[in-house]
Amino acid sequence: MTWLAELRAAALVGTARHPAPSPPAELGVRPPEVHTAEESLLDQAALADAVIRAARQPRRLDDAGLARPAPPDHCPQASGEAARLLDLLLTQPPVGPELRTLLVADWLRLAAASGVRVPHKLLPPLLAAAGTRASVAEHLHPAIGTRGRWLQGLLESDQGTSDSGAGHQQGAAARDWAELAGTDATAEVERLRRTDPAAARTLLGGHWDNLAARERAAHLATFTANLGPDDEELLERALDDKAKSVRDTAAALLDRLPDSARAARMADRLRPLLRLNGVLRKRLEIGLPPEPDAAALRDGVPAQPRSGEPDRLARLDTIIRGAPLDTWTSATGRGPASAIALLKGETRVLEAIASTAARRADLEWVRALLEDRFEPRLLACLPAVEREERLVRQLRSSAAPPFALVEPLRDLPRPWGPALAAEVLEQITAKNGGQLAVMLAGILPAALPPEAAGQCRQLLERSDDDAARRRVLRDAVQYQSFRQSLTEAFS
Repeated sequence: MTWLAELRAAALVGTARHPAPSPPAELGVRPPEVHTAEESLLDQAALADAVIRAARQPRRLDDAGLARPAPPDHCPQASGEAARLLDLLLTQPPVGPELRTLLVADWLRLAAASGVRVPHKLLPPLLAAAGTRASVAEHLHPAIGTRGRWLQGLLESDQGTSDSGAGHQQGAAARDWAELAGTDATAEVERLRRTDPAAARTLLGGHWDNLAARERAAHLATFTANLGPDDEELLERALDDKAKSVRDTAAALLDRLPDSARAARMADRLRPLLRLNGVLRKRLEIGLPPEPDAAALRDGVPAQPRSGEPDRLARLDTIIRGAPLDTWTSATGRGPASAIALLKGETRVLEAIASTAARRADLEWVRALLEDRFEPRLLACLPAVEREERLVRQLRSSAAPPFALVEPLRDLPRPWGPALAAEVLEQITAKNGGQLAVMLAGILPAALPPEAAGQCRQLLERSDDDAARRRVLRDAVQYQSFRQSLTEAFS
């Protein structure tokens, strides 16, 4: 038994059952005679540890497995108060998690605008925060600099999600697209639709006959991105597909193209159904479509059911959504607003028209419809400034409950203008405004302009038992105060 084995045995069973051995003579050491057996065992354990460490051979590393050194950062580093504030947000945030996320994203935007980068020592906690907060991740570049991108690549490589891997996968997808799994192939078509619509169209058209119906429908649905007249030929081809899911997808896409051949065919079906009646008080009467022929069935008009009454209103909806909107102005000889007035009481028809106007983002019809009704999907079509003006009018008129405005308010660019901010704060501080405050809590601090901070402070000073409302107002004040410090630090 070797010395080390004897030593392990004594440590395992105890010195009373197995005495500690004497050190090997070749080590040239002699234990003190006054030590007890237990002390001798501990001394030799320490000696054995030193011997093992000293005898260990250095391991040679494979250079191929090492990451390349970080390239130099030529962008100047943020320093002084700007660096201190980022350090504070990342290591000892004085605000809650949501405000911290907003403020870190603000810091990154201000750094990019000022042409400075994140200090190197703060890159690890910043990238850790970006890993769980998408709003931080999307503003990392260019503020993290060259070394930050290098470190980000290492971290993503360890997780198997590096950009270089994604680029390789995309390249492989473009070359071997037909061999990709269904979801991966759809993702590749979707990527191409955003970057090169013509390439996506050529790719799908070339493989069309070899794809399953489910794949054809899924790939075709990505054409909502950058849809245009050049896609009409492939969509017309899809209308003849054997699979209903493919035909329905193609018809829905063609609904967005008012200048297409299918739109003209739908207009031909709609015109005979419209009749302007009345002498003093004009009214637009709408007939119901007949049983569809083969051409109408191809265009997506619902077929006659095998049993029961046909849903002729559904047929009318389909025709309205496919026809150009100027079919209505041609039939009435009036503009969109007047045509809508002639349809008063035709709820289902107006709903189909509103759906069509929103899908095509036809601003003339959208504006006319918004004068008659308030719908977030119509509002979303307008330019940001006009959207904000209409929301102010809506809040002042009290025509719609404030809760109906939450989604449009969330979708607006931030910060809001002073007029909208004032109206929203007035709604929040009304008797039943606490719930609205909670619904807007995630966006309100960043949505309010700096000049609204004073109004929030005044509102906080009032006695209010609504804890949720006070918390939202307090968050707004904290955010604006810290945001002001950031702005001054970068100025």
